[in-house]
Amino acid sequence: MKRIIIAMVAIFTFSAINSNAQDFNADIENSIYNEGMQGFGDIIIPDLIVEGEKAANPTEKTVKNWTIMTFINGKNNLEIAGLFNVNQMESVGSDKNMNIVVELGRMKGQEGDVDVDGDWTGSRRLYVMKDKDDEKVTSPVMMETKNVDMGDYKRIVDFVKWTKVNYPAKKYMLIIWNHGTGWFDPSKEKKIADKGISYDDETGNYVRTIEIGKILKEAGKVDILAFDACLMQMAEVAYEVKDYAEVVIGAEETVPGYGYPYDMFLGALKQMPDASAENFAAVTVEAFKSFYTALKKSAGLSAIRTSKLEGLAEHMASFADSVKKVNDVGAITAARNKVLRYDAVGEGSDPEKTISFFGDISHFANLMSANITKEGVDSNRLRAKSYKLINFIANDLVIHNATVGNDRVGSPLSDSKGISVYLPPVETKITQERLESIFDGKYRDFAFAKTSKWHDFVTFLYSIKAESKCVNPGEDASMDEIAAYAACQTDEKLGL
Repeated sequence: MKRIIIAMVAIFTFSAINSNAQDFNADIENSIYNEGMQGFGDIIIPDLIVEGEKAANPTEKTVKNWTIMTFINGKNNLEIAGLFNVNQMESVGSDKNMNIVVELGRMKGQEGDVDVDGDWTGSRRLYVMKDKDDEKVTSPVMMETKNVDMGDYKRIVDFVKWTKVNYPAKKYMLIIWNHGTGWFDPSKEKKIADKGISYDDETGNYVRTIEIGKILKEAGKVDILAFDACLMQMAEVAYEVKDYAEVVIGAEETVPGYGYPYDMFLGALKQMPDASAENFAAVTVEAFKSFYTALKKSAGLSAIRTSKLEGLAEHMASFADSVKKVNDVGAITAARNKVLRYDAVGEGSDPEKTISFFGDISHFANLMSANITKEGVDSNRLRAKSYKLINFIANDLVIHNATVGNDRVGSPLSDSKGISVYLPPVETKITQERLESIFDGKYRDFAFAKTSKWHDFVTFLYSIKAESKCVNPGEDASMDEIAAYAACQTDEKLGL
């Protein structure tokens, strides 16, 4: 399958890089979101008549091979990025085998507000048609809403249902496009300056993790659910949708401002219209890698099988039980301190990623196994369970995983193996109570937490205190030795 992936992506790499990415610059900044809600006011525009689009009976629709649905919430500082990505889609356009449908939201007055392309506001649903203008969106508007809350999960439900009725297909891909913070739903009462999934700056609303599952439960299943948003490829997020999507595509780390290379992976699908969900997902991941390799930007993306998520939870629960039983403080500390972490907090607040509480599952298990010093049957079982978890992720869960370069602190993204999870921060000053006080809801309410009991394991990890490296100088020590010992203890308490 890899040969097919690379061959299809190679066809589109050169043109995509040169035609669309040269002048684009989207600086992703954190924002504080305010409360507010607005109602919907839909203006329905007559159906688009396209040759071959409708069957002989005008009440029946042609069922195509694929319908790609992209919900683009540009009502924030990503407005220009949304327009850029739609223009990428228009370089490919819908055809006899594939529908490309977009809902694009815009507003005025936000950070990064732009007045290009008509400077309209509200929401427009577009049937994406091929054009040669990479600076203007020319696709026909099929529905327009003047007042819309793009942060309401029910708006995505409505978009998916509407698209399925008007543009039916054998297979569906839903892309949720915006900022992202993985499973972390920041409490608005705490005024957390952070990103979220589908944040609407105008209403202050955003889609929470459990609501992601509600989207597909209420709108119906899709073959692929993809997140063109930062940090979303997490066990907690994927588990919420495991019964409603065959494949989940997402990034463990932040996604650069260009987002997905839509012209590349949609262009590939046009050449392979009968692609299965897994093959198309793998092509999308490989296209992402090729795009950012050419741009020399660090990034990573993976595609996972939702049918294997219950197995993941079982392996993680078994692994966690062994870690607690062996209780090798040195190994636990090494794994917690060295695991590849993702930019969940932001460079301004977390320059060394010591506060980040997202980490790669496979890398954590590998570090645990590599740093065990205790001997015995239980330690050997822990090593075996670590290997089983690592191999399960690589061979069963992950369809395709691709990374480019290092993260911003110099850690190789190749240690990202396709799925991340909640892990306590390195920073010892950040207590569990303090961290979890900024959550919008309780971690225990997530489906993954209920199945795997992972929150209990996180609490256990918080309780582990690293063995002191400060050597007690003894009763006959000099004043300098006593002072050095006191300074060492102070540094350890401060997490230095």
